[in-house]
Amino acid sequence: MRLGTRGSALAVTQSELVADALRARGHVVELVRVKTEGDVERGSLTALGSLGVFAAALRTRLLAGDVDFAVHSLKDLPVAGVPGLVIAALPARADHRDALCARDGLTLRELPAGARVGTGSPRRVSQLRAMRPDLAYVDVRGNLGTRLARVSSGDLDAVVLAAAGLERLGLADWITDHLDILPAPGQGALAVECRADDPAMIEILAALDDPQTRLAVEAERATLAGLGGGCAAPIAALAAAGRLEAAVFATDGTAEVRAVVELAPGAGDAVVAELLAAGAGEVTELTASRPSRLRELHDDSSLWGGTAVLAGVRVLLPRPEGRLADALRGAGAEVVAVPLQRRVPLEASLDLDAEWVAVTSAATVEELERRGERIPDGVRIAAVGQATAEALRAAGYVVDLIPEGRSSAADLVAAFPGGSGRVVIPGSALSSPVLADGLRAKGYRVDTVPIYTVEPIEAAPEAVAADWADGHFDVVAVTSGSIGRAVAELLGWRDDVRVVAFGAPSAEALRRQGVPVAQVAGSQDGEGLVAAVAEAMRGEQG
Repeated sequence: MRLGTRGSALAVTQSELVADALRARGHVVELVRVKTEGDVERGSLTALGSLGVFAAALRTRLLAGDVDFAVHSLKDLPVAGVPGLVIAALPARADHRDALCARDGLTLRELPAGARVGTGSPRRVSQLRAMRPDLAYVDVRGNLGTRLARVSSGDLDAVVLAAAGLERLGLADWITDHLDILPAPGQGALAVECRADDPAMIEILAALDDPQTRLAVEAERATLAGLGGGCAAPIAALAAAGRLEAAVFATDGTAEVRAVVELAPGAGDAVVAELLAAGAGEVTELTASRPSRLRELHDDSSLWGGTAVLAGVRVLLPRPEGRLADALRGAGAEVVAVPLQRRVPLEASLDLDAEWVAVTSAATVEELERRGERIPDGVRIAAVGQATAEALRAAGYVVDLIPEGRSSAADLVAAFPGGSGRVVIPGSALSSPVLADGLRAKGYRVDTVPIYTVEPIEAAPEAVAADWADGHFDVVAVTSGSIGRAVAELLGWRDDVRVVAFGAPSAEALRRQGVPVAQVAGSQDGEGLVAAVAEAMRGEQG
């Protein structure tokens, strides 16, 4: 059984939940990754103008027979059915609530006036404006990791997300407040869809159907259908505890119309009649979404900024979480950051009495700290880039020289004044000779001292290896030749994954290993890596 899925972590997780339920019943299920328009188009869901952007490509592949069934987030599925397709199962619903993920553990009530709250949902904005009109609501898009990264980076004070998605991805610890607002129709539920002319598949999938969930979400979606609302219409509905509550909100949060009816067959039609009779059509426009609605709903319609937008791109970054992962997520990419090598200390003798000590990585700072070595007062310190400089400052040093704008060994050489004194470069035994050779050419006496080396870990994490084997990555970003060797040893290179090198030394090391390099970062920092990944995805060779 071929299960079509989007490539995002949430989509794959939700698909695996359904696949595992079927496997437990003795079926063999294979996930087939499908890229969708919703993943790659720039702009919010409201700007794209349809609730169906995420489902369209999956449904196309389903109708073509390329996959046998698909799993959708029900709230993202248009209420109008597709001829030839049928929702064969609605499994038991997860948490229907919206959740606030805020800095410093803050609740909605505790957020300070003017705090920036990210959400791409008009329904959420309308209700939150009524409760906290003093907050700024920022339109955001991208996978959960991208949105959460905007909080951890300080760009936003909070984001609002579906609790069910956070829980399914093991991110429930991010939740600082479960919000008392009405959810989107079908929120928290999954829909399992297959071809209507495949009775055997329909019968297999029907075993996953939960009658209570079906009764509830069909009533909620009937409300949405009856009101004619699209993704820019602030409409909410929840069927629970034997009743259906629905509401329509003004976009500025100043007015609303609510209705409650008994949950029974036809409840959706009944609640729609009550809402319309109460003036729902006067509170907000109950028509198809309009791109201009963005400006009405949000104080800031920016997404990620810049020209390099990586929405829908899944990147393997074989190193720990940090600035590079944050930069990629800030551009919209889904990033799996996992180290594939470990640091091995070397107990080399180290004399730091020199005119300069040049530091090329935060790892070097950590190793100096581990050894109990301190750079003596009076010795000038050069850092290859801002990340290294920050690590040095955190360790109590004053940094005398950092290349402006760009971060690489060659840029540090260019920034160095001419001289004849002694420069010590502690670092990895596998470091490129570019810095040492460049400084010698400027007249310095240079001593490179390896204080650590790196080696591949015993095995890649099982989930990462499985995703790699199944072709669920678009790009792998390689920041050193040793990381390239670790990828080769632990995962093996794939022709369908673009390789982006963090700089010229990494690119040269990869080419010596026979690895085609799709693009080379122009600067060894987050901005340079984001630009290189964007170029690689456009198919340009570097």
